[in-house]
Amino acid sequence: MWVFCLGVTAAWAQDDQVARRLSRTLEDQLSPTVSEEYTAFLKLLRSKDTAAQRKFLAQWEGIGQEDPEFYVCYANYYTNLAKKEVIKMTTDPPQPGEESFAINDSLGNVVGYLRGETVMDDLLSAQSLMWLNKGIARFPRRLDLLFGKVYLFGKMVRYDSFSTTILSAIEKSVDNQFEWQWSKGVELQDGKQFLFSTCQDYIAQLFNSEDSLALLWIEPISLALLEIDPKNVPCTSNLAVANMMLQRWEEALIHLAKAHALDPKDDVVLANMGYCNLQLRNKAQAKKYYNLLKKSAEPEYQKLAKEMLQLVKQLK
Repeated sequence: MWVFCLGVTAAWAQDDQVARRLSRTLEDQLSPTVSEEYTAFLKLLRSKDTAAQRKFLAQWEGIGQEDPEFYVCYANYYTNLAKKEVIKMTTDPPQPGEESFAINDSLGNVVGYLRGETVMDDLLSAQSLMWLNKGIARFPRRLDLLFGKVYLFGKMVRYDSFSTTILSAIEKSVDNQFEWQWSKGVELQDGKQFLFSTCQDYIAQLFNSEDSLALLWIEPISLALLEIDPKNVPCTSNLAVANMMLQRWEEALIHLAKAHALDPKDDVVLANMGYCNLQLRNKAQAKKYYNLLKKSAEPEYQKLAKEMLQLVKQLK
């Protein structure tokens, strides 16, 4: 049982969690001025009338080249078109709340499940990427366009491109001193904090992908962030997680010790220190950290500590 210091995954199009979170942080600011075309297109996007959307974009194209939202809208148009719902058969049981249809054999035993899955059309996704790249070239301070590429690569399950784009965003953040704009030209008031929190979400997405190659990108992304903030506890903890996934327990403990020194009360760090020592059969150390975790203010960590201490007792 592992506990990782990872957040929710980030998204970009209509189901954009990052944008919703940002809107809350900017709720006290005046709404920026946007073009009438942008407002009109959002109404068409909500109507899901793709024919009307395409006609509108074609008309807007003649005058919209200097409007960054024009590129956002074109990219969203193709991203939404690229999403295709397919039926997939799997032997994995559904997650709680997930819709599926059980397949039974002649004896009534469940032998598989049918469930819906969203896949991305490569050609239409390429059109979305083209418009994002055009927008980034013309408006290099628009972080939402750059993160739009991250979102799209994630949907396409192209984790190498997903991760290299994140690394590019980190590099560009250093170059422009975190002076980014977001949707509608809003100036990010704390571009550094926003970059770190969003990258943490993306690291969670890499972990949740359960793709062994995707997992390898957690370490370089964390290291790039630590170049900016060497005392960042979540990033230091992520380095430990990267090693834990490869069962490099001693290496993981080195990073966890650094994170623990920075924040002795971090629940996730304590849980992972306990787990690494449990795997190394260091009974005294595992007991030490799970006892510290038992003092957590969070009931879920208190429960975890008690459960894991029972396993520690079984060590010889």
